[in-house]
Amino acid sequence: MEAKKVAVLIRSAPYGMATAGEGFRALIGLASMGIQTHVVLVDDGVMVALKGQNPEALQMHRLSDAYSQLTEFGAKLYVHLPSLTQRGLLQEDCISVEFLDDDKLRGLISSVDHVITFS
Repeated sequence: MEAKKVAVLIRSAPYGMATAGEGFRALIGLASMGIQTHVVLVDDGVMVALKGQNPEALQMHRLSDAYSQLTEFGAKLYVHLPSLTQRGLLQEDCISVEFLDDDKLRGLISSVDHVITFS
C-alpha cells in the first residue's frame, strides 16, 4: 500500500501563540509514522523560517531550528513566496527551504490525500 501524503499548512507566527509549536509536534508524529509530509509556511507562518530569531527573552526556543530539522524525518519544508514578499521579507532571510508560488501550492495541495491547517 502506498504511503499517505499530507500537507500541513502553518499560518501563524512562531511566537505569541502555541500554534506553530503544536504544529511542529504534529509534524514530527506524522513524519515518524512514514506519512509523506509536506510542510508549507503561509501567511504569518513564513516567519517561522526566518534566520536569526531571538526568542530567548520570551523564554522560548527558536522554532526555525526545529523546523529546519524536519527534513531529517523525511518531511519537506516549503515557504509560500507571495506570503513572504507581502511581509517585505526576502528569500535570503530564510533558512534552507523550497519556495512555492500560488500555482505550485495549488499543485501540492491537489496531490496530497489530506490537508491539515494550523492557524
